[in-house]
Amino acid sequence: MRRRAPKPNKENFQRLNDFGGVKPVLDMVFMSARVTMSSFTLIMALVISILAVFVWVDYLKVPDLSILESYQPGAELILYDSDDKLICTFPAKERREVVPMAKISQNVVKAVIAAEDRSFFQHSGVSWEGVTRAMLTNISKGHQVQGGSTITQQLTKNIFFAAQKRNISVKIAEAIVSQQIEQKYSKEKILELYLNQIYFGSGAYGVEAAAKTYFDKPASQLTIGESAFLAGIIKSPSILGDKEHIKAAIQRQQYVINAMYEVGLISQEEADWAINQPLVFRQAQDNISTKIFVPKYPYYSSLVAQEVKELLPYTGSKRIKVYTCLDTRAQNAAEAAIKNARLPKGIDQAALASINLNDGSVVALVGGYGQYLENQWNSAVHPHTMGSVFKPMVYLTAFEGGALSPSSMISDTPLSVVDENDKENPIWEPKNFDKKYSGMITVAEALKYSKNVCAVRVAQQVGIPSIVSVAGRMGLNETLAPTMALSLGASAASPLSLATAYGTIARGGVRVKPRFIRKIENEKGKTLAVFSPEVERVMDERPVIELVDVLKEVVASGTGTASRVKGIPSAGKTGTADDGKDLWFAGFTPDLVTVVWTGNAKNQAVGSSTRITGGTVAAPIWRQYNTAYYKDHSKPLTHLLGSGLGQLDTNMGKTNKDKAQNSAEQEMIYSGDVLPQSRSSRTTQRRINNINVKKTVTRKSPGVTEYTWESSD
Repeated sequence: MRRRAPKPNKENFQRLNDFGGVKPVLDMVFMSARVTMSSFTLIMALVISILAVFVWVDYLKVPDLSILESYQPGAELILYDSDDKLICTFPAKERREVVPMAKISQNVVKAVIAAEDRSFFQHSGVSWEGVTRAMLTNISKGHQVQGGSTITQQLTKNIFFAAQKRNISVKIAEAIVSQQIEQKYSKEKILELYLNQIYFGSGAYGVEAAAKTYFDKPASQLTIGESAFLAGIIKSPSILGDKEHIKAAIQRQQYVINAMYEVGLISQEEADWAINQPLVFRQAQDNISTKIFVPKYPYYSSLVAQEVKELLPYTGSKRIKVYTCLDTRAQNAAEAAIKNARLPKGIDQAALASINLNDGSVVALVGGYGQYLENQWNSAVHPHTMGSVFKPMVYLTAFEGGALSPSSMISDTPLSVVDENDKENPIWEPKNFDKKYSGMITVAEALKYSKNVCAVRVAQQVGIPSIVSVAGRMGLNETLAPTMALSLGASAASPLSLATAYGTIARGGVRVKPRFIRKIENEKGKTLAVFSPEVERVMDERPVIELVDVLKEVVASGTGTASRVKGIPSAGKTGTADDGKDLWFAGFTPDLVTVVWTGNAKNQAVGSSTRITGGTVAAPIWRQYNTAYYKDHSKPLTHLLGSGLGQLDTNMGKTNKDKAQNSAEQEMIYSGDVLPQSRSSRTTQRRINNINVKKTVTRKSPGVTEYTWESSD
């Protein structure tokens, strides 16, 4: 039976409301507790209660255990684009062949039990003796050298908790599920699942593939020595399964053989024979695929594949269909723009992330420059120092608080800053990129020409914590260092994260979580998951409109002129990190937001010059991509913010009276109908389909660099 959280009792809630809410009840509980308990006991009770809640949350993530009856490790993954056309098919896990216990040598069973779980046939899922022994051993050694997990717990972790961070609540939930598996299935079935699931190194998953990979024979024919060798690898498959560490693997094999004898699973004669019998390693070439699979649109496809694995690590399906948001025309344009980019000396990498403003669909993503197999690191989802591309967040903070407006005057003169938060460099003298100063200028001019000292002055006025808060609300998920240097983009963010933040700006303060996937189905067409746009208004529209007006000028006549696309209105900002290590252009049209990053694989200094900036390197790539994009797509029917874009309104920050007046308009938004029209332009309305406006918690980008369907040790 599927586990569900207990339904709240409406009558109990009504009684609480009649009594004046929950607070009086809590007051009574704590008052009683203070009388009957010591402070320490009360604190411990609270800690245990909180821990129980976390355990319950982790426990509820586990599906019906009956999926183990048809568990298929390593499903074939079929990806479709936004038009439901086939992109590619990721093959099922290679070098794995699921076999029943009848086809697995008893030598393997004995070796694995001796090496991994000597009390397997005695415990009921958790071995408290093993946990205690491991804890005492680890304490005596001063660090973790031994684990106390049973075979059942290892199986539970690998199938149900592989994507979870290891913490106490997860471990407790894991123990609970392990005990339930023991109650539901026989020891033989648990062993069968375990031996077919675990990794044995060298790309071999499951004991049958391992037997053929190392010894060119089926698992049913493995000797004691061969079985002990494979069982020994389980502890650290990536290391012990590597030819470079064969000596350590043999030592581990001999330890396993002695353990088999110690627990009475083999005789002294059998142990002596196994230790002295040389191992003959042979690979079954017919069963090993040496060709590396590279999917079409590798950075995008690999990211989707990893996300599916994390979301649905267990489906019981042999084949999974994934309907992505990938726009193949946009993706081809993006890959061509990166491939044809004219990168100056010292710049050898580039990345691009492009999102549809309408619903947050990631239409294109390129994570590197050159051949994928030579550069699998996905720079589109990994952070790089932002430089001036972060400055709009600084000015937006000032606009939101009313401290400044685009027409306010600000001093562009030399500056010395005392930053108490920066212990290494408390005295800081920021300088403009060109080392020139203009005296008193408007805030709009300061951002338009990316004046460093002006951005620092604004940060001094509004405070770094406020800037960090605004950046987080806009969609920057990365941790930002709370020092004054943040005003110049000293922290790092990924192109995808910046595209999310600039998309929030383009929509007038409405954040939409980026989506790679629309729907997932199994081979029978049953829907496993659906991903609708998640929308939240995070800022009032007024300050964002002020910012967009300035970002338009950046493109029109500021540092971003090289990004201009004929016939398409756009706005954006350039960015150049210290020594030219990271060069950016982040910008948007009425229906598309795109961020381009360039740099080098070694994060080495390139040198500062007027020839190597975000405006001269990244902006032209942005222009090439958008030019190609609009050759294959209709030109936007709307204008930039202020003329119809960004009118999605969740009523945040409004009075109850205002909310009541706009309730009819809001009903249209919640149902996914036409957006409320701007008072300044009733003729340029936009449609956002299938959007549910609600509070969202942004999940961090997984940061996947390549598709690896198998879990690593």
